[in-house]
Amino acid sequence: MPLKPLLLIAGLLIAGHGMASDQYYGDRERGWFWYEEPPVVEEPKEEELMEPRASAAAQPAPEPLSPRELLKKQGEEWEDAMALAVMEPTPENVRNYLEKTTQIQQQAQTFSTEFKRNIWVNPEFDYSLTRPVAPEAIIAGNQAKAEDSSRQLMQIAQEKGLIFYFRSDCPYCHRFAPILKRFSESYGFTVIPVSLDGSGLPDYPYPKQNGALGHRLKVEAVPAVFMVDPDRNQVAPVGYGYRDWSKLTAQILYADEQMNGESKPAYAGVMGQ
Repeated sequence: MPLKPLLLIAGLLIAGHGMASDQYYGDRERGWFWYEEPPVVEEPKEEELMEPRASAAAQPAPEPLSPRELLKKQGEEWEDAMALAVMEPTPENVRNYLEKTTQIQQQAQTFSTEFKRNIWVNPEFDYSLTRPVAPEAIIAGNQAKAEDSSRQLMQIAQEKGLIFYFRSDCPYCHRFAPILKRFSESYGFTVIPVSLDGSGLPDYPYPKQNGALGHRLKVEAVPAVFMVDPDRNQVAPVGYGYRDWSKLTAQILYADEQMNGESKPAYAGVMGQ
């Protein structure tokens, strides 16, 4: 046999003998009949196969923005786009600004539509039911309010009267006196005219003189009107200066509230003093 194959076979035998001696053939303490279990290779668990291992470099997902934060961010982006379009009005910048503006307008239109629809089906939120804006509704509401006020004034006139302080040289008294006279005749009020200078007016030619009561009531400006309740001996101020029919109505209704205890009367017990 040639030398080269012999050397190759010898090398294989020597290598095999070395491997055996490393296990048990060459182990004198364990001998030829020592048995060892082969090493156990653990199989990966099913959970480990199903769940990929988390990467050490993985970062937690950012929390989503709230609607308020989104709206704020949108507004800031719109302002930035507008500023850029103004400072650098290129076609791209202007188009970007217009796109953001259109988006915001569409959102506002959608909100406005849903807002009105909810108002239609939830009358407790409809302010126009108590304060109408349509001309026909305003007229109807004013008529109903006027009728209610008329009934109240007629009822008040049965229990209370009015004291009218004036001066004969006062131009505002001359203009206000006809309004007060027609008002009192319409609702049945008794008016006691009192002149501070002793002279009358065309509509009240025969006034009374009662400077002491005027002093107690601190009448310093004319025309002045007070409401008097003779049964309870109480007086409440109605108002000072010239006023039209509607304002006089509101002032008398308020004075009646004072008399009824809803608001403390300004003066009490002065009629008998």
